[in-house]
Amino acid sequence: MTASRHGLLVSALLDPPTTLALSLRQWNDLLVAAGEHALLARLADELVSRGLFAQVPGKARSHMHAARIAAESTHTAIRFEVNRVLRALAEVDTPIILLKGTAYVMAQLPAARGRFIGDLDFMVPREKIEEVERTLIRSGWAVADLDDYDQRYYREWGHEIPPLQHAERETPLDIHHTIVPLTGRFHPDAAALLAASQPLADPRLRVLAPADMVLHSTVHLFNDDVGKPLRDLLDLNDLLGHFGANLGFWDQLIARARLHGLGRPLYYMLRQAQRMLGTPIPPEIDQAASAWAPGPALNSLMDRLFTYRFVSAPAREAPSGIRLANWLLYMRSHWLRMPMPLLARHLSIKAARRLRDRFERKPKEVEA
Repeated sequence: MTASRHGLLVSALLDPPTTLALSLRQWNDLLVAAGEHALLARLADELVSRGLFAQVPGKARSHMHAARIAAESTHTAIRFEVNRVLRALAEVDTPIILLKGTAYVMAQLPAARGRFIGDLDFMVPREKIEEVERTLIRSGWAVADLDDYDQRYYREWGHEIPPLQHAERETPLDIHHTIVPLTGRFHPDAAALLAASQPLADPRLRVLAPADMVLHSTVHLFNDDVGKPLRDLLDLNDLLGHFGANLGFWDQLIARARLHGLGRPLYYMLRQAQRMLGTPIPPEIDQAASAWAPGPALNSLMDRLFTYRFVSAPAREAPSGIRLANWLLYMRSHWLRMPMPLLARHLSIKAARRLRDRFERKPKEVEA
């Protein structure tokens, strides 16, 4: 996505009346940008909520209406899948803490608006995860088809077990026992996350406390190699706007970042949310988070890399500078996930696997 398309998209999302002055060509650019970042349904929702949708050009309105219906269908599917999981785990004595998009939908948070939900993420205590997995497998879910190395990676070093998928519905389940890999450079307090979690209307379901939810989304976006970074930053903008009105939230955010050792990711998130989306942050919170800032040179470099990431086009269209920035962030995400000896081994195994697959791939049959 070019900078001009990025500007159109951000302006349209944050100030929807600006779309009324767009030309048809600009509408085309806006729809392309929204589609690239999985924000087409969210854009539609913003326009509908402000009574502007009827003024959108016909073809653009059709595209956004279809995206809105598709996003809502994923919400319906995830609600049903949560119900099935609850039913399957009825005899297992464990809290179920919903995470990420699943939590946004089930808790009816603003971040759920127009959001496509691809899988069901939840967290259980580590000592319960094997029982949960066995019970779900008996109830029709199956473990993803992974080789021995990937199985070991998940079970020994990861923060979740290998994904499960129901034989009929095919919705993936990602079952966590903490929020970052065990081998990573950050070690949040999983017990504290569980203890502070809050119940939903159905007391069998819980979500992370507001500050912990923000920190989980933060570490996911700023430490991992995520596919839709602008959408995820908008999620955080929504969460901060929603929870920020609650008394004590901002002080709790700083305190929980200190407890979990997530100060640096929080600093990056607050800085980039302000730079990219104009997210309002209380000055005293800005000042407190600045204690976790890197040195000036690294800070400037990270500003540049994150800007490329949030504005970037799909890989096949991206200029070489953006591809380099994304590669550096990809390598950084791996460096944060595991110590150097394990990282070298991991990347070597992945590279060898790609070479093997390339040479073992059968040539396509030529049609007569």
